[in-house]
Amino acid sequence: MKVILGKIIKKKTIKIIKTLGIDIFEIVIKMPVSFIVFDSIEYVESSDKIILHYWEEDFDMSYDFDELENEDKLKIYEILSNF
Repeated sequence: MKVILGKIIKKKTIKIIKTLGIDIFEIVIKMPVSFIVFDSIEYVESSDKIILHYWEEDFDMSYDFDELENEDKLKIYEILSNF
C-alpha cells in the first residue's frame, strides 16, 4: 500500500512540476519536510526522477524524491499544489 501511495504522489507531483516549470521542469521554492528544508525541485524526464536540491553555502546537495517517506512526499505535493 505504501509503495502504491508513493507512486501516485510522484505522478501527481511530476504533473505539477511540468505545469509550473513550463519547459524547464525546475521550481525554486522553499519546501520544509521532516528533516530538512529543500530549496528547489526538478523533474528529470530522461530518468523519470524527481530531484530535490538544498544549498549549503556554495554547494548544491541533491536528494532523490523516491527516497523520502510518504509523509514528506505528500507534504511536498501539498506545497506545490497550492500554486
